[in-house]
Amino acid sequence: MPPRTSKALAAWTELNDRQQGTLAAIYHIEQGIEAGRRSSAARGHYDDTPAAVWRQIDFSHEPSDRRVFGWTTLQEQLALKGWDNQGNGSTTAALQKRGLITQDSRPTRFGFMRTVRLTREGRAAARAGTSLTTSTAKAALSARSWQVLAQLWAADRAGKNLPWTYSTTIERVLMDKHVPPLAELSADDAGRRVGGYSITERGRDFYREHHAAHAAAHPDVWAPHPDGEEAEPWPIKADQLLADHRAYYWALRKAWQRAADEHQAAQQESEEYEPTPPTVLPAEVREQEVARFELRRDTAKQRADLAGEHAAGLHSRACQAGRSYATASLAVFNAAVAGGDPLEGLQPPGEGDGWDEERLVPPSETGIHVIDAEARKLHAAAVGAPLKRRGPAPKHRVRGRRYSAPVQKVHAPGKDSGALADFLRDHTQDGVLLRRLHA
Repeated sequence: MPPRTSKALAAWTELNDRQQGTLAAIYHIEQGIEAGRRSSAARGHYDDTPAAVWRQIDFSHEPSDRRVFGWTTLQEQLALKGWDNQGNGSTTAALQKRGLITQDSRPTRFGFMRTVRLTREGRAAARAGTSLTTSTAKAALSARSWQVLAQLWAADRAGKNLPWTYSTTIERVLMDKHVPPLAELSADDAGRRVGGYSITERGRDFYREHHAAHAAAHPDVWAPHPDGEEAEPWPIKADQLLADHRAYYWALRKAWQRAADEHQAAQQESEEYEPTPPTVLPAEVREQEVARFELRRDTAKQRADLAGEHAAGLHSRACQAGRSYATASLAVFNAAVAGGDPLEGLQPPGEGDGWDEERLVPPSETGIHVIDAEARKLHAAAVGAPLKRRGPAPKHRVRGRRYSAPVQKVHAPGKDSGALADFLRDHTQDGVLLRRLHA
């Protein structure tokens, strides 16, 4: 499937990393506000505030003493990504110049609050750059309604009802909006209410007829295949094998970390300075203290040598396991993109035959920008050719102070391979990517 191209996506890809991170943060905050308003309206609490007002996102207060005025949600989101620093002003100015946001302000008791608001073009660009949806399939039910119907179906297959006291989704959507209704109040053979909800015969027919369309439209919703587990297009064994690869890799990586920590601690102990006992002590007592120290030092050196030898071996094993995990995840990912069999050539984890594995093939293009862009970046790092960063590197701060993470002297074995594998596995698990790309 060729990559998705559009004016909105082109606007997103022209931004550097920092600009993309800022635009995405504004978009996600706005979407959260909108979701909250929809939820309140569904409960009967309507707010007639104009969109031009509630879409304004607080950016920064002037004066800017955060000990007094606190942090805005946008500043907190940017801080998590490492983009909250003096460059924020130039970043928002660049986004405004491109027509992706507008900037304004509102008065406060002690100054004014700078605000930002997405334009139509900015919202489209952020959606194109961060959305995981490619399917244009039309579905009769929303994601939530389909999820509930799937739960009713699964309960019915198990000979049970859905033991909920009350469900707005069932009552107002599956029952009131469908004739005949897709669900009903559970009752015994005599027609007496027994509590909970059950799927109706019409609901069963609807589930069978519309399963494919809804699975494509709502790929993140778990909905068992109407013809049973054997008809599922995604084999559970593929997920199990990748989980085994991940567990094997992380077990070796943690074993390496323990050995490396023990080596460092013993090494430091072996390098301690020899004590100088007070001369007032008898010579025999001074000799005893020195003897004990030399024994500790020699023992520490032996432990350091042994732990160092073990750490070196575990480092090699963990690197190999991480590479195997990445190879397996790439095979499953590429099979999902092509609509093929993810089990073809997939093997359980093990020691293997040294370093004769095939190269890490590039991940297939899904046409979903947010997946493809991250997959390319992680794959490039895993093969030792990391992509050049666009824009300044993020600088993490903790409540106004620059955060300096401790420098790890030894690179964690298989770290880049494991990161690539985890990312690909997250998107293929339970057949989600397959449903996104293949109805």
